[in-house]
Amino acid sequence: MLRKLKYIPFLVLAWIVYSCGKTIPRFEDFPKIDAHVHIETVDPAVMEFAKKENFKFITICTGSDNQEFIDGQLHFAKAQKTHAPNDFEYTTTFSMEGFEQPGWLEGVIERLAEDFDQGALGIKVYKDIGMTFRDSLGNFIMIDDQRFDPIFNFIEKEGKLVVGHLGEPKNCWLPIDSMTVNGDKAYYENNPEFHMFKHPDHPSYDEQIAARDNRLEMNPNLKFMGAHLGSMEWNVDEMAKRLDKYPNFTVDMAARISHFQLQDSKKVHDFIRKYQDRIVYATDFTITNDDNYEQVFTEIKEEWRSDWNYFSTSNIMSISGTDKTFKGLALDEKVLEKIYYKNVYRWFPGAFE
Repeated sequence: MLRKLKYIPFLVLAWIVYSCGKTIPRFEDFPKIDAHVHIETVDPAVMEFAKKENFKFITICTGSDNQEFIDGQLHFAKAQKTHAPNDFEYTTTFSMEGFEQPGWLEGVIERLAEDFDQGALGIKVYKDIGMTFRDSLGNFIMIDDQRFDPIFNFIEKEGKLVVGHLGEPKNCWLPIDSMTVNGDKAYYENNPEFHMFKHPDHPSYDEQIAARDNRLEMNPNLKFMGAHLGSMEWNVDEMAKRLDKYPNFTVDMAARISHFQLQDSKKVHDFIRKYQDRIVYATDFTITNDDNYEQVFTEIKEEWRSDWNYFSTSNIMSISGTDKTFKGLALDEKVLEKIYYKNVYRWFPGAFE
């Protein structure tokens, strides 16, 4: 279900081009938060690795199929929080089991209250809402369904953040050979149930985005982070429209940085500078009990350094995720501070306290 790290692009080529005598912070010394990961192990080696790289983690519990699966993720999260209380945080989510049945709504709110009391920073809503679940009439259940209103009203009242993975990259509605990045091609080849090109009876891309936007209008005071660049990865102008319209909306970059790299570098640079308070660094990698840690840690370090090179320098780069070269953004240190850690404290109330 979760995108594995091998589908995330890595740095394969870079020529160092320093401009205007700019001093680039050292990656090793710079505080960093990866705000969208999936840690599915209790092994303390994971956080030992993160600390050596000067990273903190927020693991995102995901999937709405059943409470047992959610409880398993929360088990891993709470164990890691115990190992590294100052460097690890997590979100919860809710199960769609029993939707429309008496007591479902009250049970969800009761469980969320319990999870918040135990330390969850917020909740994740996953793309299976909008792409998988149907109600008793056979209609797809979208995130703007009024039956969700009491849940989002409760989250808003509690001051918690919603991380919303709603919809998918626009590539999801294209045939494989027309997709713009190699990671999407690999993901949808391996997850055809989410390849909407093959499911024309499902809600369209525009319907998915409209439902998300409707929810933002229904709960204007709700803090809402659009995961994966808010599924608007293909065009920074589309993101800018929502960031302008919805002041409590922000985005994380998880598994979508390669889509920035396809667009005009100056336009992306200017977009990030303008909305520097509304963008959060994240990767979406997964670590499980079954992984070869030495291999996975090496891949993650390569990914982190590739991203750092892209954001902090004006290098000419090439990665496996795209079939083109591109120029790094050379963002100012103050902007780097915001996207790499300061914005997390702004958008996740109580993080790492």
